[in-house]
Amino acid sequence: MTYCTRQDLIDRFGEGAIGELEFGNPNAVAEAIDDAGALIDGYVGGRYPLPLAEVPAILKRAARDIVRYSLALDPEETVTRRRDEAISYLKDLAQGKATLGVPQEAEPESLDTAEMQNDGHVFSRTNTKGFI
Repeated sequence: MTYCTRQDLIDRFGEGAIGELEFGNPNAVAEAIDDAGALIDGYVGGRYPLPLAEVPAILKRAARDIVRYSLALDPEETVTRRRDEAISYLKDLAQGKATLGVPQEAEPESLDTAEMQNDGHVFSRTNTKGFI
């Protein structure tokens, strides 16, 4: 799934900055966007059915920060910090410590619960007379 577009990156970081990060490779941005989408899907897909009906703003922001980091040869400290924050949020999301901010009724039930069933006692004093 695509969580951000080239235009989203330009709107956030400026056309000059994105142009510089391409280093003459016009496919660099598209590839980085695809890679970021696959990474985000890996975290989100464990808790939410994919594809999402609408991309929440928090995922768009995370995608932009991940793409920006992946395009940089020597990322600045700020760029690295923002990417680390995005990954941290995605980890929290996958573990159920964070949400996408969608209405509560649309939140999934926990996918990691155990269900126990009991068919009654196999052995008891009444059904093992003379044995125990």
